[in-house]
Amino acid sequence: MPGHFANRSLLVYCSDEELALLVEQADFGSFVAGRDLPPLRERLLRLERERGVTELHRRVSEKILGAGARLVETPRYAGPLRAFALSPCGRHLAIASQRDESSRDGWACVLRIWELATGCVVDAVAFEGNVGGWGESSTLQWSPSGAWLGVTFDDAIVGVMRAFAGTRPSFTVDVTRRWGSPPPWSVINPEHVVNKGHQPAWCWSPDEKALFISTRGPDHARGCIVPFKDGEAVHEDSEGVRWCPARFGGEHSKSYPLTWVRWSLDGSRVFGHCKDSCDWWERDSVRDDSYDFVSVTDVQSGNLQFASEDVTFPLAFSPDGALLAHGRKRLVLADGRTGRTVAELSEQLGPCETEVEALVWSQDGRRLAVVSNWGSHPDDDDPLLPPLDHEHPAVFVFDEGRLRFHLKMESPWFAGTRHPDLQGWAWSPDGSRGACLVDERQIMVWELGAAPRLLRRIENVGRVVGLVWGADDTLVGLGDEEVAFWDVSDGHLRAHHSFAREPGRAPPPEAWNPCPEGRAQGLPTKQGWAFTRVFPDGTVVCPQEVREQLAPRLMFAVEGRHAWPWRWVVGTRHTRLEEWAPHSVAGAPVEAAPFAEHLIHVPEGETEKQAKARRAEWGPLERYQVPTLPAWHYRADPVFTRGPTLCRDNLAPYVGRVMLVCAYDGWLRYYTATLLEVTADGMLLHAEAPGHRVTDRIRPFDSILWMGPAVPLRGP
Repeated sequence: MPGHFANRSLLVYCSDEELALLVEQADFGSFVAGRDLPPLRERLLRLERERGVTELHRRVSEKILGAGARLVETPRYAGPLRAFALSPCGRHLAIASQRDESSRDGWACVLRIWELATGCVVDAVAFEGNVGGWGESSTLQWSPSGAWLGVTFDDAIVGVMRAFAGTRPSFTVDVTRRWGSPPPWSVINPEHVVNKGHQPAWCWSPDEKALFISTRGPDHARGCIVPFKDGEAVHEDSEGVRWCPARFGGEHSKSYPLTWVRWSLDGSRVFGHCKDSCDWWERDSVRDDSYDFVSVTDVQSGNLQFASEDVTFPLAFSPDGALLAHGRKRLVLADGRTGRTVAELSEQLGPCETEVEALVWSQDGRRLAVVSNWGSHPDDDDPLLPPLDHEHPAVFVFDEGRLRFHLKMESPWFAGTRHPDLQGWAWSPDGSRGACLVDERQIMVWELGAAPRLLRRIENVGRVVGLVWGADDTLVGLGDEEVAFWDVSDGHLRAHHSFAREPGRAPPPEAWNPCPEGRAQGLPTKQGWAFTRVFPDGTVVCPQEVREQLAPRLMFAVEGRHAWPWRWVVGTRHTRLEEWAPHSVAGAPVEAAPFAEHLIHVPEGETEKQAKARRAEWGPLERYQVPTLPAWHYRADPVFTRGPTLCRDNLAPYVGRVMLVCAYDGWLRYYTATLLEVTADGMLLHAEAPGHRVTDRIRPFDSILWMGPAVPLRGP
């Protein structure tokens, strides 16, 4: 590696005037991005905080951005999380999200790589179908060297792409369809599952020469070993695919394929587990119950070294597979190769009885964190005995099989079914510290030396549901539509991104998107939507009104993996700013009044009985407002979100008005409806076209995510 392009100590501590001279004298020919860019970026950020973006920022950018630096956008709307994986170096996080904002059909997915030091995206690859999965483990994995990234997509295929290259998978494995599709007798319409396949668990070999795919195979096989060769597409009959017979005790396995697998560091075995395994795929099986299952496959023979149903979730193999911890009430530490019990960890907690929620190993496999939400003691109800030290929720820390620490938590943490890889506890890379997600309010960070010490509380963490601890003291919080990055050393929030839409806004009309293929991104303005498009070559098409809103989310990816702010580059040869041509917007909305008044016919001389019948059929109002445009042509103002603000007192002034409503009815649904009535129990909404009878009933307040009086948006 060449010498430093500049004195690092001087770079960090010099004055602003000295910085300009230092940059002038620096040897950028010796510049190494992985080593030199982070401290230089940090120093220029400090300069920006003091003086704004200067000519020095642009001068340095000219030198840093060589050929191949791509402009990448950190998304405003990214859709729900489907999978994640921390790179082996701990400096990058890959996240697959459900949909791409640029997709017209809403079902495309994007795999993005985030730099932890900045909390920004440095690489993005779009897919036309699903990526990752709901409720499946480890669908996204880095290779041991960090050079490759593998992911399941299209619900059955494992694809491998070169990391930081911005390209789609160049190697694919599609081996689950012939034997792994659901059996015809298990579904109502057998033709629907022919060659459907399934989303397999899979893992890398330690030398990156092969992948293990967990699926059914010929002659009762459970999994296959696939040689990895860039540029190939592998199927069931491809040369080199080796199926594992999975015999144990002379019999074939009848269990469901493992849903989580890892390859041992010495390359000799593959270990894994399956929750709620079943035999119903085997037509001759008489067993109809489900059970938890673990097994270890010998790589050379393909048979099982060890298999057992005598395990209970939660369970966790140590990183090297040498140990297996399992059990909710009876916590056991077993040999990961044989299943033999090594220690009854519950005995060290006795006579307290735990209710274990999660088991998390440190990276070196020396320490085990046991997250227990509830606990009881035989003497709890005896008023004559003093209170015992077994308060829950708690985290028990075992060090090499011995109970070392008991950390008291302030609220329970519950494992989610949608993201089984997400844990509420995260170990620092060296295992000396741990972080625990208490609730949506805070994270507790502990130092675990001779005695436990609470280092700090990180407050207002948002809607994160799990934690990942990366390199350089970076803690990442992940949620369904949220990601946050903190510096653990001081609790400073580096970046926080929420991908959900703002309450009060529906997606923008497709006809307003200025790109025929829908590739422009919409950003909300007070009157409507402004559309932007970012190109890898540095071109940004963006109206002036949202440029400041967009700028913090634009980064050049130096060598594909190091973020360099776009705002420092504006005005150089590497950027070009454009605005949409006036005629580029197709399908401009027809000028029309956004609302109309609807009158209910009231017969002259109507009796009380007739009026009651009319109200039951047409609603309680004789006149009310109706929308004339689709829902996405409006915004809600003010917005009342589910909770204390969505109540009778706040909604009563808007009876008879058109409301923009967002509800979750199995999917996120935006619609307009007239508010006909508000009671103590809920509201009566009429969403049908004028002239249709009112068929809805009073809807509870908590069935609505948000709503508010509809305000028309300004079209393009």
